[in-house]
Amino acid sequence: MKKLSYRYTDVSLLALLIILFAVVYINLHYSNWKNPKNIIVNEILSYYGYLPATFIYNDITLEFIKQDRDKFKGKFWFTKSPTGNLILMTSCGMAVLYFPFFIVAHSVAELMGYVADGYTLPYRLALVISSIFYLMIGAVFLQKFLLKYFSKQIVAVTLLTTILATNLLWYVTLEPAMSHAYSFALISTFLFVIDRWFDHPSIKYTIYIGLLIGIISLIRPVNIMIVILLILWKVISWGELKSRILFFIEKWYLIVLMLVMFVVVWSPQLIYWKYVSGSFFYYSYPEDQSFFFLNPQLFNTLFSWRKGFFIYTPVMIFAFAGIGLLYKSKRGFFWPVLVYFIITWYIMSSWWSWWYGGSFGLRPLIDSYGVFSIGLAAFLTWVRKTARLKKTILLTLFILSIMLSSWHFKRYRGGSIHWNSMTREAYFDSFWREKPSSDWYKKIRKPNGKLARKGIYKYDDETLIDNK
Repeated sequence: MKKLSYRYTDVSLLALLIILFAVVYINLHYSNWKNPKNIIVNEILSYYGYLPATFIYNDITLEFIKQDRDKFKGKFWFTKSPTGNLILMTSCGMAVLYFPFFIVAHSVAELMGYVADGYTLPYRLALVISSIFYLMIGAVFLQKFLLKYFSKQIVAVTLLTTILATNLLWYVTLEPAMSHAYSFALISTFLFVIDRWFDHPSIKYTIYIGLLIGIISLIRPVNIMIVILLILWKVISWGELKSRILFFIEKWYLIVLMLVMFVVVWSPQLIYWKYVSGSFFYYSYPEDQSFFFLNPQLFNTLFSWRKGFFIYTPVMIFAFAGIGLLYKSKRGFFWPVLVYFIITWYIMSSWWSWWYGGSFGLRPLIDSYGVFSIGLAAFLTWVRKTARLKKTILLTLFILSIMLSSWHFKRYRGGSIHWNSMTREAYFDSFWREKPSSDWYKKIRKPNGKLARKGIYKYDDETLIDNK
């Protein structure tokens, strides 16, 4: 038998296996699905609520809640529509992805001795499995895409870093049913598909693109910004942008097909909104939760001690350094990635709660980690070619950032990183601790949510001083 050497080993495939093992191991270690107060909580109540309402209680208007409020307390996240009907706050994209796993859980719940009400252990476990499943689908397509442009070794390190050394790991293990791992998977798959489409603009890939844009935006409507990637993909000049527009005009029938697929995906949501609210297009969030586009918190989202992206996910600094390197090494990716990031960053920073509630790091950017991985792969490729001393320094910093990102994971789990009230003093007070010190509690500062809904950003203690 021929001995298998490193030369013939696909290290990028090995990276996928390591990721799968690590994610499964951490989930088994914490076993969060065993606790009824975990998994189906917070936003997930709204994402998931479509399924029990439709397939168990047979009432998408949620009238059954009014009949027994105690029974359903804390199980649905809704507001009231203009027609007086209760309406789920989020769109149904996540419910679509949960659906196959929900059906299996619902089929076996009673056989396993559990109540088939949509919330017992089989349902929670099904959501955990769904998160791992979609993550790995995205990882596989991201690997396939990156291998076309980077070496297997670079792709392996990029995959391991992107998934295991960022807050993405948290959202596939400790809070696995949140939308971010799913959106990461879909956007990563989208990269692979549009890259293939521009090589061979076939009907098959056109359908895939339309469906992907539909489901990605149905999960989080602001993620419709991925269309920027489609428009600017491998465009490096104004002349090529004009050629791209002419290409879209020439292939108008494919663009129409994309739009049809997009509408097909969104049609259940539009029908639901019409049925419950009386309008096909409905803003289901409370009126005081909106965007403040004239007051974007651009600096805070990246560098604040409360939730700064580069503070709590430091390894991503290298990915953004790599975006700059793309200009010379792979310019076809430079403009689409840069423009996509800038617009996404601006929109995300304009949301009233720019820290996005209780979360580990700046969670909305997790959705785009597949896009940012292009920059990370470019950075690692550049480092590989640099002089030995510079390479040693940069790789040391890179490894230290991975260690710091991983330490943040443990600190957030242990409580020494607060979910929305961190300050510089609190960060360093318990830097070497998983559990916070007694002084730590005096150094956190809670943001004033009522003022934030008006686009005014102060701490609660500042408000008390002002009132005096």
